[in-house]
Amino acid sequence: MEHQSVHILLVFLALIMLSSGCSAVDTISANQEINDGKATLVSKGEMFELGFFSPGKSKNRYLGIWYKKISYGTVVWVANRETPIADTSGMLKLSRQGNLVISSGGNSVVWSSNSTGNNSVVVAQLLESGNRVVWNRNKMIWQSFDYPGDTFLPGMKLGKDLVRGMQWCMTSWKSPDDPSTGLYRNIHDTNGYPQTLRFQGEILQGRHGPWNGLGFGGFPIEEGNQIYSTDFVMNEKEIYYKYELKSSVVQRVVLTWDGKTLVLQWIERIKDWMLYSTADVDTCDRFSLCGPFGICSINKHPPCTCMQGFEPKNPEQWEASDWAGGCIRKKPLHCGNGSGDGDEDGFWKIARVKVPDTRRVWYNVSMTLGECEMACKRNCSCAGYTSSDIRNGGSGCLLWLDELLDTREYDVDQDIYVRIAASELKGTRFSSKNGLFLWV
Repeated sequence: MEHQSVHILLVFLALIMLSSGCSAVDTISANQEINDGKATLVSKGEMFELGFFSPGKSKNRYLGIWYKKISYGTVVWVANRETPIADTSGMLKLSRQGNLVISSGGNSVVWSSNSTGNNSVVVAQLLESGNRVVWNRNKMIWQSFDYPGDTFLPGMKLGKDLVRGMQWCMTSWKSPDDPSTGLYRNIHDTNGYPQTLRFQGEILQGRHGPWNGLGFGGFPIEEGNQIYSTDFVMNEKEIYYKYELKSSVVQRVVLTWDGKTLVLQWIERIKDWMLYSTADVDTCDRFSLCGPFGICSINKHPPCTCMQGFEPKNPEQWEASDWAGGCIRKKPLHCGNGSGDGDEDGFWKIARVKVPDTRRVWYNVSMTLGECEMACKRNCSCAGYTSSDIRNGGSGCLLWLDELLDTREYDVDQDIYVRIAASELKGTRFSSKNGLFLWV
């Protein structure tokens, strides 16, 4: 009873503040409205504001969330991206069932959160993190963080909710004046072993390697980072990564309308955003620049070479700096049974690499590297293997059951072992069990 009385009082105070024209509230309750040009919601510490706006030179109206305390007007989330309102008749309302609805002209519904609770004690709140949340008593029934746009904020997830079948991904705006879905998207792909992919339409432009225990392959590992921490989670319910800030710095990740992924940090001294890092490190980040079984090395000219035991598939194209066709084996494999006879294939170690595309790998996170080698030997489709976690000497197992695609040399403590014909080992064979080269 006491809890209900407190709730009624809070609702009453919020109604008074809204009706008096005061916009500095972070919460609305059932059947309350936010009308275009008349009221907004402001998070508790005044970092973010929610209301109607027009992007760039457009006259269309959208419901969005933007920074208020700093960089006023820098939009981080848009509700009705695909259904703009042509005038200032827009209104946001929270139903008694917990559904957020945007309408125009008084009746026409242009967007809905499709969220429902089981009673009328619902409130919608703008948090200091920039997350818009609908609460049913103390249970969250909807949040804007489940629907990222072009901005990835601390606390957001990129990946997949395996229970609800929901994918969290970044999608660019169509232009600076149009927040509808553009050409570019960043996804944390869960096929094979999870990795982050960058698309232009249906064309895969680039990727970060999978999580290796310390960071993402092909992206600088910042040990001792005092600014933010990255977390990767993979279980039966969800697969995702997120980052959290460790200090009072303000950071955001933006996928721009023209396809750049930028990490931006607010510098209070100059009152502007500064570039902290980008997703594209260099030319070797272009997906599969060197084709199957090729290796990209940014410090070599030309950057593409074939792996040990391989040669260019099309020498003329290769010489003309068209490396997309990649490399083929010089000699056919002899798939043994793992018994150790002298004719079976061996493995060539390539040190310090961003591992190949993992969309078709088999993995086991509890295997040792020696067990991983034996599993690869027993599978005639296995082209190579490595540890899934590089910490403490390595653990876990990734097996490539197809071409090795988009491999590059990189300054990280991860190796890959590529299956080649025994005759290509030039008199030596590497055993990952004891770390020694053995004469055969």
